Amino acid sequence: MSWTPRAYERGVLTVALLAVVMAMPARTQVRQLPDTPGVWKAWKGLSAIPSVRAETGVTAVQVKAFEAELLALNAIAKRASGVASPVGFSVETWAHLSTFRAPAHAPGHPGPRTLPMTGGFSFGAFPIFEYVRNGQTIREDTGETALQEFEINTIDKAIFRPDRVEEWGAVSHDAFPLPTRSGEIAGLPRYGDSLVLARDPDALFAPLTFGAALDIVVLERRQTVENYRESAARFTADLAKVQDPARRAARLKEAREAAATMPDPAAFISMVEAALGAEEAAIVAELSPAGSATKGLVDAERALDEVVSWLADLTPAERDQPSCYVDQGHGLRVRFQAAPAAGCVPLVRPNYAYFNLALPRSAPQVIVITGIARCFDTANPGNREAREPGPSGCAANRELIETIDKDALRAWLR
Repeated sequence: MSWTPRAYERGVLTVALLAVVMAMPARTQVRQLPDTPGVWKAWKGLSAIPSVRAETGVTAVQVKAFEAELLALNAIAKRASGVASPVGFSVETWAHLSTFRAPAHAPGHPGPRTLPMTGGFSFGAFPIFEYVRNGQTIREDTGETALQEFEINTIDKAIFRPDRVEEWGAVSHDAFPLPTRSGEIAGLPRYGDSLVLARDPDALFAPLTFGAALDIVVLERRQTVENYRESAARFTADLAKVQDPARRAARLKEAREAAATMPDPAAFISMVEAALGAEEAAIVAELSPAGSATKGLVDAERALDEVVSWLADLTPAERDQPSCYVDQGHGLRVRFQAAPAAGCVPLVRPNYAYFNLALPRSAPQVIVITGIARCFDTANPGNREAREPGPSGCAANRELIETIDKDALRAWLR
């Protein structure tokens, strides 16, 4: 997993909790204090690491303006009646600057230096507890908790956690199945694992054309072919090395020298010769028509030809029609269809044209509240975190989302 300021913050919090626990003497009892008043701690600031600032091309003045916007968001959150006067927990808030980078296959992406500044606002409700150490009662309100994340101006696929398109593999791209819109939570539309505040949430997604959907399949299958060709080349080079008479003679010479000190020199030399023969036979088998390297390459080339031929047969109008994906289908032509079609999920890309580029780059235009399943799917018996007792963590996150002033959030957006 790549390093992010958010991951860093979580790591710090985890380490802090471990440090507290490790410092406790054996048999120390930790007592939760669910009825003890907590506090809203001072704003922890905006993390804007140099590499992100350089990639997004923002100035120190713009970073300061973006933090001012997030401080305004912090003030709105602090007024939410469910968490304004915390009991049983204390609140910490902070933020980070991120980058809405363009994947390798993202035609039309205007680039992270053109789009509005992006970042995350984190809300953490940390439980209040106490324990005895060296005869003294110590009270803490830190450690680890389920954070509630607000993503600002970021609409890439990762934050929606969409279903996977198997035929796209691990190719770098910006397309994804349209997240399922499943009702609302606290008056906010839910898309997949996120809640969205925007002028028009549906406008955040642009249809992926049929041709573009198959183009990504081509990229993935071309990469697979290249991988098999590289594998075959390595086996071929290994075979040449194993069959090199000079190398074989050197190996046998080493074996004879080592065998001179052994009880049965002939048996040892025979064992080495057998090992050399087995090594050569294994590589020859891989490169044979039935070998995995050769057969894999043939199958990969056939799969690539399948999609390339299909693309070549499409008319321009067919290439430009919206696409959709059938997850349970079998075969390329069943899974990829023209939208709309029954049982077929539309394929989309972020709609970069949604953003008003005439506004200051620090202006917030979209809020995506992520990680909703973690704390809100309380009916799921396997979702233990959402069902944990106590006022901190998920319970406070739900209170925040339920009682935060939605009109103030919408007014905060440009």
